[in-house]
Amino acid sequence: HTKCVCMLAFSDVHIDDLKNLTIKSFLGIVVNDYYPLIYSQINEFESCIKELKNNYDVDLLETTQQKVYNEFDTMYRKEKLVLFPFILKLDEENKKSENCAPFKNIKQHFTSIVASLTEGIQEIDNIFINSNNAELVESARDILLNLKTTFIDLQLIKDKNFYKNYKNCGSCGSIVSTQ
Repeated sequence: HTKCVCMLAFSDVHIDDLKNLTIKSFLGIVVNDYYPLIYSQINEFESCIKELKNNYDVDLLETTQQKVYNEFDTMYRKEKLVLFPFILKLDEENKKSENCAPFKNIKQHFTSIVASLTEGIQEIDNIFINSNNAELVESARDILLNLKTTFIDLQLIKDKNFYKNYKNCGSCGSIVSTQ
């Protein structure tokens, strides 16, 4: 068995340094650096599932992987094609949004991704608690934990350092709910 490699570095720019960028630079790094690497991590998780499939029933993990991929893919497309251009236009015009739907739409996908990742982590813990393939199981779990942490950290930076500057709606608070 080969060990799945868990990528820890997402970009040449450290996640905390993203806070100090202009909105245009920030959105560019998110789309061009962070998101492609998130896709590759989701694909790496899929590879781990395929290896685990030799010895285990991994239907729930396959479902988790598909949900995360589909939600992330939808979120990525909506951010890249709708929300990010919308924010850049607001920034150019030095205005706040009168429509919070683009932000709320992303929140829905983000919440679904985090819930799916949490379920996947619990599933790994439940199924593989006494696994004889601990290294592979640990790799799959690490990938999900890393993805969850990255999604939350990146979304917090988006919310606190960028999105708040463009929202004009008091009812659409932070995308990341404080749990």
